[in-house]
Amino acid sequence: MGSAPAALGAKPHLPLACAGADSGAARRQRRSAHPVQLHRRPGTATGTPKCQTMTSFTLPNGLAVFLLPSDSPFTAVVLGYRVGAAHEKPGTWGLAHLLEHLLFEDEHIGYDKRLQQIGGSTNAYTGQDYTVYYAQVGRQAAYLPLQLEAQRLFDLKLTPEKVTIQQQVVAEEFRQRYLNPPYADRFFPLLKAAFPDHPYAQMVIGESPESILQLPYSALEEFYQAYYAPRHAVLCVAGGGIDEGLSALIQETFMRDKPGKPLPPVPPVEGLPLQPLFQTEKDVPATLVTWAFRLPPLEDPATPAIDLLDDFLGDARSGLLPETLVRTKRLASQVQSYVWSFYQGGLWIIEGYLTPGTSIAAYEAALRETLDKLLTMPLEGVLARYRPQKYLTLHKQREKALNKALALVHAVLAGHLEWYLDPLRSYEELTPATLREVAAKYLQPDRLVRLHYIARKSGATG
Repeated sequence: MGSAPAALGAKPHLPLACAGADSGAARRQRRSAHPVQLHRRPGTATGTPKCQTMTSFTLPNGLAVFLLPSDSPFTAVVLGYRVGAAHEKPGTWGLAHLLEHLLFEDEHIGYDKRLQQIGGSTNAYTGQDYTVYYAQVGRQAAYLPLQLEAQRLFDLKLTPEKVTIQQQVVAEEFRQRYLNPPYADRFFPLLKAAFPDHPYAQMVIGESPESILQLPYSALEEFYQAYYAPRHAVLCVAGGGIDEGLSALIQETFMRDKPGKPLPPVPPVEGLPLQPLFQTEKDVPATLVTWAFRLPPLEDPATPAIDLLDDFLGDARSGLLPETLVRTKRLASQVQSYVWSFYQGGLWIIEGYLTPGTSIAAYEAALRETLDKLLTMPLEGVLARYRPQKYLTLHKQREKALNKALALVHAVLAGHLEWYLDPLRSYEELTPATLREVAAKYLQPDRLVRLHYIARKSGATG
């Protein structure tokens, strides 16, 4: 399905993101994988200083429900599950994403068709740690997506025929997204090098088209029954049309029992060994050098500082890396940075497309020198420029009901409702010293994985 909505805070200059390789601003086709989390803290990426009116309750079956009423003419319904690709059993990579496809294929529920008939819109995405489904309708029809989501939660019917069709769809998506475009397959070795023997080492979409086609029907059914359970889910309704009647409808519609099974724990990534270098020759337009620094869990206090530092490093117009390596030294035609944040860890990624004749050694030496400047240069200007920009973005993005609902659901899924309730606090507390300490800790060689995609006959050397 689509990539993460704007509510998740993906930067417009990000390269091929979630299932792999396009600009973070580009919205993927329906039902494409979202294997990596490009946003920062789910709440902090889309905030207002304080939340508006909110009602919450938990049903006896464990479903957490949040209502965010407003005078919007639209109603957004978001249902998130605390299960993603990282919870798949070894050998079933891509199962969570394939199941996401199948939730739209039960003709007895008719999810897409019935929402389209009333002018509604819907989408979904799968991450390493979660799967999220969302819909937006006119406020007068707020009941319909709730009824349909309840049917998908409790009564989904999978058939071997539907599974086979969607396996073919996803396998073709894999080919078109990762095997055909240049550079698109680079994240497969990158994740394996950064997270060896860990669930995050696998891309959400799966390992290969062939492995997707071999996923067993029984494994999909087992995954759905075990983990698509109310106690693993968070429901948020935001916008207009929220009243006591809608609240009663939710309690009646979602009250059924489906205990499921406990989620398998995702182990921490801190302390895992790194594969420091992966190098290969490819038929690509230019040599690509990727540096990826392993980061702490999403909830770590360093996350907001990493967010602002990344803005400063990668800003295409005036960021430190493009200004130094592209416009001044002319070692690269493009340099970009972005952050992948997972619940148990993440990656701070810097990518440079080398100019003809530039050696990898020369580029990497200049990159290291540029990053080291963060440890000595004044950083007051970073806060003065990028913190107000962050505030403006947070305010603007949270204006829409759908964005508010997505932000809240992601905060609750991560176990930190406060990220939604007061999303600016962690940015307000930042100081130049904090930024410098975070840079010194996380932009270090012992956290670094390097990936060299060497263009054949490019003239680039090690």
